[in-house]
Amino acid sequence: MGMYTELHFNSELKLNTPDDIISILKNMVGDMDEIPAPLPNHPLFSTGRWRFMLRSDSYYFAADTHSTLRFDEIAGSWFLCIRTNLKNYGGEIEKFVSWIMPYLNKSNGDFLGFERYEETETPTLIYMEENDVALC
Repeated sequence: MGMYTELHFNSELKLNTPDDIISILKNMVGDMDEIPAPLPNHPLFSTGRWRFMLRSDSYYFAADTHSTLRFDEIAGSWFLCIRTNLKNYGGEIEKFVSWIMPYLNKSNGDFLGFERYEETETPTLIYMEENDVALC
């Protein structure tokens, strides 16, 4: 069976986020069926479940899961909102956060979200750090 980890993650994307990154995110949230090619050379895309990780669900957490990628006409930018839970055996969550981090319109110290393992009540908070992400 296995244990699940929930991920809550929200951010505005940078204005210059490449179209191929937007297409990959659209595929990951279920807004686009075809897999964009070529995929980036990043460890996330060598995991078997990267395509479905943002729309995975279980009965172990009391919240509805849903992930959206929305373009805001007023801001002129994309907003990524994630609420999912998955078996994080391949470190998919950490790999996803590492991959998306350069495209986030966030500053050092900004809160991004949290992850929480099924057997704990204490979440691990995710913050933006200069050229990296901090899990606390």
